[in-house]
Amino acid sequence: MSDVSNEIYQAVREVITRRSFDRAMAATSLCERLLHNEGAIIRQDDEILIGERPMSKDRELLARMAQSTGLGFAIYAGNRRISVATVLDAGTPPDIGEFAHADLVDRVLRRHETFKGVVDYRGRDYITVCRPLHASGGQNFAPIGMIEAFQDKEAYFDLLSAAARSGVEEQVADVEQRADGMDAIIHFIDDVARRLQLLALNGNIIAAQAGEHGRAFRVVCRELGALADQAKSTGGEVRNLVQAMGLERDEAAYMNRVQSLAEKAEAEGQPDRRPEQPA
Repeated sequence: MSDVSNEIYQAVREVITRRSFDRAMAATSLCERLLHNEGAIIRQDDEILIGERPMSKDRELLARMAQSTGLGFAIYAGNRRISVATVLDAGTPPDIGEFAHADLVDRVLRRHETFKGVVDYRGRDYITVCRPLHASGGQNFAPIGMIEAFQDKEAYFDLLSAAARSGVEEQVADVEQRADGMDAIIHFIDDVARRLQLLALNGNIIAAQAGEHGRAFRVVCRELGALADQAKSTGGEVRNLVQAMGLERDEAAYMNRVQSLAEKAEAEGQPDRRPEQPA
């Protein structure tokens, strides 16, 4: 990979990762507000209650958040995960009942701050944002749990890569369609030129056989010949125009065009896979 391509991949990766963190920050903030709107939040043993409803039994709120944001969500009672919802694009969810990653516990539960970084779950990097969950009216006290939004980094980049490849295929199909249309026009012009030349040749033969009486017809045949030459010249100009527009059907040139589109999409959609350091 060239140095320029490397720089492009790095820049794309950084932009995508930064936007993913921003999205997860906004999503966890919204999730916290929605939870408080559902009812009073308290912790009871190893459970988070919203009103009288155990959060571990929730099958609606987190699922709705996951569907609307494309992220996975987890709720913790203290440092233990009690509820998870995700979508395919966010990756495989962590298991319910597991304890939180040490980085989350240190930043969120001990220091009462929001964690933003990359966490390893089962050997895969997850873009993760985790914020404290406080009991209702207890914002000045220690959090009773955590709200986590996560995104499987590799799965997300694979999704972007697939979207980029799909875009290339659409562009290639469009090039093929236009090339076929221009090919048909060129063949038509060539056919017209050939038929005019044949008419002019046959007309001259008939005019010569007619002798003095065929003099006027020879004038018509000369015009037909001139028109045939003009049509032939026009066909050549159209070919040059098609080549300049990149719509030629020459195999070598066509494959170069396809390769160019593929490289462009790869530069735009394929990020470098090196893991981010936690914030």
